[in-house]
Amino acid sequence: MPIGQKSTFSSDVREAGNRPLSSKNIHIGFREAKWERVRFYTLFAWRFIVLRRLEPLFYGIAVTDRCNLGCRGCKVSNTGRPDMTWDQLINTMQNAWRRGFRELYFSGGEPMLWCDGVRTLEDAVVEARRIGFFHVHVYTNGTLGLDIPADLVWVSMDGLPGTFEMRRGNHFNQVEHAVRKNQNRKIAVIYVIDSNTNNGVEPFLQWVSETKFPIIGVMFYFHTPYYGLDELFLTAEERAPIIDRLLGYKRAGLPIINSRAGLLALKSGNWPRRLSVTYVADIDGEYVCCRASDDICVNCGYAACTEITEFRRLRPSAILGMRRYL
Repeated sequence: MPIGQKSTFSSDVREAGNRPLSSKNIHIGFREAKWERVRFYTLFAWRFIVLRRLEPLFYGIAVTDRCNLGCRGCKVSNTGRPDMTWDQLINTMQNAWRRGFRELYFSGGEPMLWCDGVRTLEDAVVEARRIGFFHVHVYTNGTLGLDIPADLVWVSMDGLPGTFEMRRGNHFNQVEHAVRKNQNRKIAVIYVIDSNTNNGVEPFLQWVSETKFPIIGVMFYFHTPYYGLDELFLTAEERAPIIDRLLGYKRAGLPIINSRAGLLALKSGNWPRRLSVTYVADIDGEYVCCRASDDICVNCGYAACTEITEFRRLRPSAILGMRRYL
């Protein structure tokens, strides 16, 4: 449910962004930024873990509903709602930063389609860094290329050919080519497990490992029935043996990003919903955690949330895993 509308603050250019840069002040700026992050996360961890405060950290912006695909299970794309304008996007980012958010991600629809005049998503990533966000991530289907200067690009791939198209359509080769072409970038894969993609998990992990697919690993989500239970949905009882297999694959050294603690929490369901450390905004407003209604939370398959909650519980595997992002 919306918890508020987007800010209407005017553009606030940070003074440091206008100074001419030399190699010396670039080095000083990098050093200052590093210590700013260390200080921020030290204080945040104290309040988050010890004082049990849920304070802002992650902020997502769905810049557009437009998408070039029609994936099964997705109804947030091509709704006819307008894209965010550049000014709306800047205002949203500045407002989030003022309120304490320091990690930002862009999503959609397909965010690589977003533009406003000559402005593209690349300009938005650059502006987010200039505002002061520590890391900027992008979630994409990968079909439009990955030439974006984000700190981490998350690409949707749900299995090898024969499985992939049951959720995404016949675009596997296109996405594979984009990832291999951009292997100098930091890229991770999101694999959504549903009733169709379930059997493709192990072959995909083996393929990633054997072909040296240039990614940091695979994060597994479960299909979340945002619009009511459907034929893709897996119940908690159906998810449990799949998660056990994922734990086995992880012990065997296959490239799974989910932590052991995060997977166990996902299996048990013992984790709080509506995590107020993360918000998301779109053209209509702002939401806690995600844009779905509250009755969907019980069937949530968004594994990133379990990573956050297990980090807060000081599970060693979740702490080690969180270093990939922070």
